[in-house]
Amino acid sequence: MNRPIRSGNPRRAIVLGASMAGLAAARVLASHFDEVLLIERDELTDSATPRKGVPQGRQLHGLLLRGAQAFEALFPGIIQSLRDKGAIEVDFSADLRWHHFGVDKIRFPSGVCVLMMSRPFFEQEVRRRIVEIPNIRVLSQHDVTGLVASADRHRITGVTVHRRDVGSEPEVLTADLVADASGRGSLTPKWLAALGLSGPQESKVRVDVVYATRIYKQPDPEHLPSYKSLYVIGKPPQGKRLGIIAPIEGGRWVTLTAGMLGDHPPADPEGYLEYAKGLPLDDMYRLLRHAEPESDVALYKFPSYQRRHYERLSELPDGLVILGDAHCSFNPIYGQGMTTAVLGAQALGTCLSDHLARTDGSLLGVSRKYQELLAELVDVPWMMATGEDFRYPEVEAERPLGYPILAWMMGRLHYAVAHDRVLAKQFLLAMHMMQPPTSLFAPRFLWRILAGGIAS
Repeated sequence: MNRPIRSGNPRRAIVLGASMAGLAAARVLASHFDEVLLIERDELTDSATPRKGVPQGRQLHGLLLRGAQAFEALFPGIIQSLRDKGAIEVDFSADLRWHHFGVDKIRFPSGVCVLMMSRPFFEQEVRRRIVEIPNIRVLSQHDVTGLVASADRHRITGVTVHRRDVGSEPEVLTADLVADASGRGSLTPKWLAALGLSGPQESKVRVDVVYATRIYKQPDPEHLPSYKSLYVIGKPPQGKRLGIIAPIEGGRWVTLTAGMLGDHPPADPEGYLEYAKGLPLDDMYRLLRHAEPESDVALYKFPSYQRRHYERLSELPDGLVILGDAHCSFNPIYGQGMTTAVLGAQALGTCLSDHLARTDGSLLGVSRKYQELLAELVDVPWMMATGEDFRYPEVEAERPLGYPILAWMMGRLHYAVAHDRVLAKQFLLAMHMMQPPTSLFAPRFLWRILAGGIAS
């Protein structure tokens, strides 16, 4: 990504939060601004350890294939570097036993491969590359306390920050663009209200999910199963439990049990195993019963999807963009978060490139254009994820028109991919956001779904 040649005064962008969305946004903005300040309240170390500001950091994370390609585009060579340092490549069909809707999905070499690793391990590698970019400056252990606006409140001109040192004074940092990637707990709605501006409408879908994660040492090779990874999910609407075993760096397994709508895993080790015993398959229980744990059980609660509709604001000020979980957070079960975050950062780069080329450097109107573009981008993963959770009648939300037919079709698809490689491959491409979900209903696939799949 080459920086555009401009004339005039230097420009500064500020990114709030060293989340995955924030790191990706900082990389993108470094190609358009003379200086990028990345502000993070946590202390950022060189180690691959969970951070206080990322409560979900100890949980299993997934990076879809499209997300991996996007990170590779932003940080060339990162995928091979992660692989060399211990991330495990998994073919999402050949290497994964996936039990869903009461059947196992067919296993074959699909070429849809992902890297499995811990969140801190991945975050460490991205941070390492960020600090090597000359025009990015990281300000860790700084709290952002508000937005600063022009007199007419039509433009955000910076932020107020407070360094976490004893006796330090608040200060104002000016910027031409502020990107909020501070996560689900973003204070931008509150800060806009403090400026006398309206906050965004919110969409929420309550799913009441609780995750329990524990790290284990992988058994000796002779005791390993025939697959690298395991994914077991209950059949809706009765089955509300999920179990995953995934290989990560250091010869370890990250294991996860999760449940929704009141069927929650406990935090004690014995209860963790007993909960796994209640999954549709007992593979997880059998594999972990004699495995050696390397951590305690870490719980994480996810009450609801949350989407803030900044694109609908009539008073959205210029100089401000919101992305990542600060904009939209998904049920983590479906592994869309990091991928959507990096795609949102890439979309910001595209929006800036197009706009600046037409306006000779002016940022007027970029904020609204970007939020509208981002809203379109998240529509697809939002629809895919909520569509699965809408199968549970306890999930209180308005179903889209025609949802019963769509749910029936997807149910047929889940059964068909137990033995149809063609459908299974297309399903994986849609799941990994390489193809739109509507591609599954193209005539060449639709008839296979209606026929119940074709053995292959």
